[in-house]
Amino acid sequence: MKNNMLSTRMISIDIARAICIILVVIGHYIPNNSPNWYVTMHDVIYTFHMPLFMFVSGFVYWATRKPVKYNDFVWKKFQRLMIPYFFVSVIVIVLKLFTESKLLVEDPVEISDLYRMFYLPVAGDFLWFVFALFLMFLIIPLFNTRKRLSVLLLLSLFLYLVPVTFPVIFCLAKFKINLLYFVLGCAFFEWSNVRQFLDKTHFLVLLCFFIGIYLLKTYIEVLIITNILAICIAFVGIIFIINLSKQIELTTVSVKKILAAISEYSYTIYLFHTTVEGFAKAILAKFFYKLTETNNQLVFICTALIVILLGLIAPVILHKITVSHSRLFSYLIGAKFNKPEIEKMRNDSP
Repeated sequence: MKNNMLSTRMISIDIARAICIILVVIGHYIPNNSPNWYVTMHDVIYTFHMPLFMFVSGFVYWATRKPVKYNDFVWKKFQRLMIPYFFVSVIVIVLKLFTESKLLVEDPVEISDLYRMFYLPVAGDFLWFVFALFLMFLIIPLFNTRKRLSVLLLLSLFLYLVPVTFPVIFCLAKFKINLLYFVLGCAFFEWSNVRQFLDKTHFLVLLCFFIGIYLLKTYIEVLIITNILAICIAFVGIIFIINLSKQIELTTVSVKKILAAISEYSYTIYLFHTTVEGFAKAILAKFFYKLTETNNQLVFICTALIVILLGLIAPVILHKITVSHSRLFSYLIGAKFNKPEIEKMRNDSP
């Protein structure tokens, strides 16, 4: 019974992860001619979408953790997170260096960034998530009981609220404000009573709370209150998406299948979507400049759909090709290599 409950819970978490990566891809498309409604949507997404990613990462870790030596655990996470981080950083930096003279390149780089990437996400600011998440995995095994997790939750809350600026090096500033959401994800699985209570809260009620807190935060400028409201709005947004995911998992078969498929490729999408979006925007700017700079709403929507869909679909195609044909490339992007059927048959034959 417990395994069935966990399986159901993980399905809804997978759906939430898929919704999150879609929001990430949307959030990273914000051209200069964005209409006001899109800018507002972008700002709303940014109140909770990365906290949601951290929350889901913490939840999945705590739900699936197994006894393992600390060194082995860290090495596994290094391979899963940091190897792809360095690989993607090199690809992005090299591509930018070779194309910036021919195409529009956002956030141009220098040759020196090939060594600066070891302590800063210079290839693309979005890579801070990978670096900061790895730092969290260095810490979380040391707090492997409910009591220790409670201590870490209080520490992470204090870290978030303390008015001290952390350095950007090694993404410590991002680590400071996102550790809380990772630990909340762990606690959400551990504290079943709280989870059951929040599970019963209808997602429309949570949506009303989200809107109310968002509006309240807009008109308050006291730092400590603003920070507390930022935590509240992120947490309500997280629970809203998770509860919405449960409804999708229970009632919508086709949408569930699509989102479950997207979730499977979420890490690859995260690693490569900005590169794909960057190329798409550069090509549109080069060959369809007048269209991309127009304030026509319909043109903007069509352009946005093209760029966002490419940002979702192209990494999935890359993933499918990679995991079927290259063990090395699979390793470099943190994916599990799937042996081709012919190779499997050859290995299985007597």
